[in-house]
Amino acid sequence: MTSQPRLPACDPCRASKLACDHVRPVCGRCRAKAQGSSCEYRQRPFKKTRRTIGGGPSPQINKNDQTVHRRRSETVSSSSTPVSGPLQKPNRYPNPGYLGSSSYTTLFGQLPLGGGNSADGDGFNATPKNGTISEAMVNEAQVSHGAELIEQLHRFPHIPACVRLVKGWLATGANLALTESFTEQCAESAELILTGAQLGSRTAIEVSRDLFTHSCQPLIVNSSTTIEDFTAQFTNDNSRWESLCLFFMSVSRAALTFRSHNPPFDSEKQRRNLRRLSMYYADRCLDMSLMLDCLNDLQLMLQYENFILHTLIDGDQSFEAWRRLGDVASSLFALGYHQDTHGGSSIPEFLKALRSSTFAVSYSADKNVSIFLGRPPRINQKFCQFSRTGPDSYFSHEWPPDAKFDSKAESRWAAICAVLKEDILDISGEKKQEDKIRRASVIKAEADLQWESLPAHFKLEGPMKSQDCSPVELDKLLGTKLNYLHVLFLLRQALRRRTSDWDPELNSVAGQMLSLVVEALMLREGLVNSGTSLVWKVVYYGLAAAGVICLALLQQGPATDCAEMDTSKVFRELAVLVSEVELGTLVYKEDANYALLAGATSTIKNLIDRLSSGRFDQFRATQSNFEAAAENASPVEGETWNPWGSASVQDFESNFWLTLAEHPFLMSEEFGG
Repeated sequence: MTSQPRLPACDPCRASKLACDHVRPVCGRCRAKAQGSSCEYRQRPFKKTRRTIGGGPSPQINKNDQTVHRRRSETVSSSSTPVSGPLQKPNRYPNPGYLGSSSYTTLFGQLPLGGGNSADGDGFNATPKNGTISEAMVNEAQVSHGAELIEQLHRFPHIPACVRLVKGWLATGANLALTESFTEQCAESAELILTGAQLGSRTAIEVSRDLFTHSCQPLIVNSSTTIEDFTAQFTNDNSRWESLCLFFMSVSRAALTFRSHNPPFDSEKQRRNLRRLSMYYADRCLDMSLMLDCLNDLQLMLQYENFILHTLIDGDQSFEAWRRLGDVASSLFALGYHQDTHGGSSIPEFLKALRSSTFAVSYSADKNVSIFLGRPPRINQKFCQFSRTGPDSYFSHEWPPDAKFDSKAESRWAAICAVLKEDILDISGEKKQEDKIRRASVIKAEADLQWESLPAHFKLEGPMKSQDCSPVELDKLLGTKLNYLHVLFLLRQALRRRTSDWDPELNSVAGQMLSLVVEALMLREGLVNSGTSLVWKVVYYGLAAAGVICLALLQQGPATDCAEMDTSKVFRELAVLVSEVELGTLVYKEDANYALLAGATSTIKNLIDRLSSGRFDQFRATQSNFEAAAENASPVEGETWNPWGSASVQDFESNFWLTLAEHPFLMSEEFGG
């Protein structure tokens, strides 16, 4: 077991040779004696010279190092209340993080001589006196573990080619959703570390030790800190494990969509291998930083981007992606961002915006993935503090008239829709239909208000090919419209007593969603995504819409009004979806999401073939006679095919399509020819 570091006693306790509980800013003994003003802690209590991690000689600091460290010291000294974002100093385990009102510290903090952390003490958000920062200890086992990875990376010959790949990808307008401000700088820093001139004079152990040392340092910010000052703390000579993690994640993302015509990544097989290898390196680097128990803003953003990467590589149904989404929620709670993302006046505006965006995309992803997989969400709005009213509210319907349609605006809209989706999930549990209808009308009014309040340049009106905007903006317009339609889609789903019930409004919304997804498939060369991928839009929105439409096609008959559904248009769009998957132009057979898409499109193709051949009328006549006879039969005798008897919101992943494939019309050889 690692021994705990010695803690200094305050000056009064040290002079009296009495035990001190080390609570800051005033220890329990001084508080009880009402001598808080004299309770001081020395900056260097044990009078020992500072040792380098692992006992090795300290590396020489060159001029660049001095410049960067000078910038950091100026950043700290320029404010009388320096803070870190969000950790004020790294702590060894246990690192409690955010502690709420029911935690043990609240109870023990009421005691004059309590041993728990006080609200103003040496806890998670305590500010070190005089701006001093105590470094976390890193043992040699961790340094050696990191050195093994550095040696692997030194043997990888394509680092410069990877940097060029990332820069080519960024030149298209694509980027990572949260870290777009410093993606390129981290790529250049990684190249400097792994292939620079310093490589010959430094061992892997020294590189690993430096990365760990920098990862232990908090990200110091104050009200005057700029994004450049913030970025300088983890790039170039201050690079950390987080910097390498961001680089390799951007390499993997670039290899997904950017087609380089230059070796060594000019074939799909090479790019596929690069995607997997880069994700593996990114996972290792992220684990290196998280093992230090020094959570910060950068690590939270990387955890979210890492989750997105695993959905793209491992598939949207993979447990690995689901687990990493849980890690994002855990870190979000540990940092306290479910309660406050602003952190007071000492936090610069750019960091407040980054934290708000991080919470927004995490909250949105939690709802969307939970709906897609039919699993409980982790981030519940009942335990989050956010206001829905006021011009300064992130979740308000009020937008500045000159609002820029960027990633932050897209994240905000996604979070607004996620709040509505969570409200819809709540009403799905209502037992009385009248209560469900009443609550649904309130949600519908709020959804319409939010959509109508969006600036006009945020909305996709008309065909996508007629939009005068960049490929990145067009992808954002598409995502914004699909998110709104999905809210209406889920709302109609929740109101149906049985999923097999005919609902013209639901069919209309599903038709709009399917049309948008198919149009995006046809124009995908003109789309550049930075957030969710086109495959996710097809899987999440397209398959849900196609599932409802397929059910509607099976239910159409004399008793249903099919005027709202253009059957020929629906057939064409479903055929496009099927052909894109079958031809491998959307996903390759080796891709993780291929099995899900192939299973769904196989069922759709079977339905189209049978409907287009005219065999459905014969089936419908037989089915009508069967249903008429069943009306006079007992429930057991008259039980028909109805796997969707519950009122819960139906997910449309693989189980739905497997069940639909067992519909009598699709299974019967009598009508199948």
